[in-house]
Order: sequence, then structure tokens, then C-alpha cells
Amino acid sequence: MSQSATLYRVSQAIFRQLEQSIKEGPFDIDSAKSYTIFQGSFMGLEFILSKGQDASTAKLVSEIFNPSQSFGGEEFKSLASEDRFDFYESGKLIPYLDIATISKLDEFLGKVSETGIDMNYDSKELNNNGIYPEVWHDDNAPNTHIINGISWKI
Repeated sequence: MSQSATLYRVSQAIFRQLEQSIKEGPFDIDSAKSYTIFQGSFMGLEFILSKGQDASTAKLVSEIFNPSQSFGGEEFKSLASEDRFDFYESGKLIPYLDIATISKLDEFLGKVSETGIDMNYDSKELNNNGIYPEVWHDDNAPNTHIINGISWKI
């Protein structure tokens, strides 16, 4: 079993529907225009993209996989810690990025290259910092661990 993160691209109309109907249940993946799944690699990618950045840029990078805004967030915060996982799994908590954050990320990510990711990849550093899955190694090309863990539907 591994952790994964999925980013969904939805139309403005679907976004508004989600905003209005969050109490009705889980997000219907088929309503997404596209999505990208980061299987077991998103924490490593976040660490690498944040490496050497100032605090505000590192916070921006963190927003990719840990959005600070969400539908259902107030209800989630009011729950006891033992009930939060079930609420999250119910699909009633939908984290999202606003347009301003997406624009900032687009500008930042436009400057990122595969070569830059390779240069910042350090398996020992990832493992020493407890970055999941903590079994990073140098047996393959560095981008094998980060880039190959990504799949998408366009």
C-alpha cells in the first residue's frame, strides 16, 4: 500500500456545483476534465520543488498537494481526531486551489525542468528527512522515482 495524491481539473460549472452540493457525497471523478495521480511520489516531489526556495515559495509549493482551502473544511475541523479520517474518506472534504494560487503555481512550475528535479534529487536527503516512502535509492535514474509515479487522464 502506498500514499497517492490526485489533482483534478474541473470546469467552473462543476466547481460551483461542488460548492453547492458538498453535503450530497463524494466527488464524481467522471466530471473532471482531467486528472493526474501522483502514486507514492508526491511528498518527494514537494520536497524537491521546495528545496532551496524561500518560505513563501515553499508555502506555495505545499499548496499543490495540501491546499489550505476546502469545501467541508469547517465541519472537518470541528470533528474529533478519530472521526476525521472517516469524514475525509466520505468525499465531503474537497480541498481546492483558487485561481490566484493556480496562476502563481503556473508561473513557478513554468521555470521547473526535469533536469532541475534530477539535480535536486538526493535519496539520502529524502530518507533522512523522513519523506514518504523513506525507501528512496539511487539504483535507477533519479527521475524514475519521482516522474514514473505520475499518471494522468487528459
